[in-house]
Amino acid sequence: MSLLSPFAMGNAKALHQPAMAVATSLPSQNKLLRTRMFALACIFLFLLSGDITQYPTVSAVETRPSRDQVESLIQQLGDESYATRRRAKESLQRIGLEAFDQLQSAQFHPDNEIALTARFLISSLNVSWSKEGDSQEVRETLQEYGGLEERDRERRIVKLASFTNRSGLAALVRITNYERSNRLRLLAAMEIMQQELLAEPETNASHGETILKTLVSNERPANIWLYQYVNDWVQNKYSAADGRKIIFSHRQKLEADNDVIPDRAHLLKLVRLCAVRANGSGQQSEAISLAVENQNLIEPTTRSLIEASSWAIDHQLHPFVLELKEQHLRMFDEHPMLLYGAAEAEQIAGDPLRGEKLALQALQMNPLPIPSGDEENEPSLSVQPREIEEIARMHREIATQLAQRGRFQWAERELRQMIDSLEIDSISSALARSDLSLLLADLQRHEEVAELLTPLIDRLQKDANLKQQLIRLSTFNYSFIISSAQYHTALAMMEQGNLEQARPLLAQAFQRYPGNVDILISMYQTDGDETWRNLVERTLEANLGQIERSIQDVSEDAKRFGLPIRMELGYQLNQYAWLVSNTQGNKARALKYSLESLNISNDSAKMDTCARCYFALGDFENAMRMQKLALKKSPYSPPLLRQLKLIEDALEQSEAEASNPSAS
Repeated sequence: MSLLSPFAMGNAKALHQPAMAVATSLPSQNKLLRTRMFALACIFLFLLSGDITQYPTVSAVETRPSRDQVESLIQQLGDESYATRRRAKESLQRIGLEAFDQLQSAQFHPDNEIALTARFLISSLNVSWSKEGDSQEVRETLQEYGGLEERDRERRIVKLASFTNRSGLAALVRITNYERSNRLRLLAAMEIMQQELLAEPETNASHGETILKTLVSNERPANIWLYQYVNDWVQNKYSAADGRKIIFSHRQKLEADNDVIPDRAHLLKLVRLCAVRANGSGQQSEAISLAVENQNLIEPTTRSLIEASSWAIDHQLHPFVLELKEQHLRMFDEHPMLLYGAAEAEQIAGDPLRGEKLALQALQMNPLPIPSGDEENEPSLSVQPREIEEIARMHREIATQLAQRGRFQWAERELRQMIDSLEIDSISSALARSDLSLLLADLQRHEEVAELLTPLIDRLQKDANLKQQLIRLSTFNYSFIISSAQYHTALAMMEQGNLEQARPLLAQAFQRYPGNVDILISMYQTDGDETWRNLVERTLEANLGQIERSIQDVSEDAKRFGLPIRMELGYQLNQYAWLVSNTQGNKARALKYSLESLNISNDSAKMDTCARCYFALGDFENAMRMQKLALKKSPYSPPLLRQLKLIEDALEQSEAEASNPSAS
């Protein structure tokens, strides 16, 4: 996908439900796999036979130094002999992470020499967080991990979870075991639990083994959570009783204000993960009960209630939104996004009239003053311009959030109300037109985009002051606005079969704003005579050459200047990949660039591009996998949904041809 729109179509984050279909769907001929899964199941039969906090030991799966050996070395840190103390310290450094669990306790040893050395070893950069079997990208991510500030370590954890094929899994388990911050241990465990299982049972079994052989048996919340997660996975079902037992146990610890308990936010994440897994296992009543019973974990703030409502709707738990509304009626009645959430829940519950009534009630909140033309009795004179700008900003934000939720009709209504209420020379009105044009473009309502932008362009050509004010804003691009009007006028002409007038308009639109490679893609896909084809070929070749030169230049700068330049590199890599995968050129290089851009930032647009690269190479299965990952990040995006349909059709046709070669 070309990265253009600041009016994002769906970046809501959601907990991912694992596709727990491993043990019961294994191919009978795969003896090794069956043996592995049988071993896992035996371990968890042991686990289920006792208390949930009693775990199987992992020493039979992975060789580790014994606890007695580590304890002996720790005691030697206080030995009278300097040589003995030094050998013990070096031995503990070589053991590395496997000694951390006991070194954590040794920080408070009554022998001051032991305590000080233990603290040094825990924070020492000499202890490697990576292992021999880790990939290069994992090793780079874990480099100097132990010496980073907590916020930077948090970023590394999130990055490990983003790697494809769960290549950061073992590292995340290690962090769950040995990270000195309880908050980050819980974060690492939650990142593992939120990752979706893959389609291949053999790979999932291998991942299960990785968790089991790496996870340390202790009573820390993060480790308890992971054991239960793998247990459900192996059993191929969600255990409501065990899930409740864990939640209840940690709620007790939370209420007791114990130092090692999960904080409120992490416990709420666990509750939601259990609810999602229960709902995915056909236990919707259990899922709703979990959410309702633990709703006091939600902070009673507007932002938290909006986030909770969005989560519930994303996972088809709309009754919970209505329950929240009953419990926080005043807050719902005072905030439009909460009312919109309730309206959406009512619609899903089967009461569209009630839903529309609530949506209209939300629309009418904080109305913009409408000029009456009667200056003597003008009510809007009491409203200061700064107040009008603030009200308009709120409505734009609401429209953006509604679009991200897939409620395009309500988002459009918010923006059109702004356009109707404000003069065309208002900054807020111009921004509303820009936002709505992007929304309509995603919905392929090309003629309406042109109709919406033309009055604004006419005004800007006459009003130099307004034009300069808008140009100074980072969210407004004058050339892009003119180009968009031309581009969508051309697309509307093409829909009507008027290619003769559309072709030169496409060329003008791209010349005005060459950053929008979608225009060049449309030019490539538009039929024309030899003159037109030559123009497109030259333009495409020049543009690809320019992007490649930019990639080379930015790559050098990225080595010296870090993340901001790396983000620009990711953009340029994505531009090349999107353009080539939709036209012509080196498709293998396009995929390579796309994967490199994902290593920089894995947003939905870049995943959409990667899916298109796989599609262009005829790898429809990987295209489908990547497109579904993109839709997890932006589930309501119309362009992403259209490409998913394209891939589904191609995959279906490919499978049909494979099963019936004579038909093809």
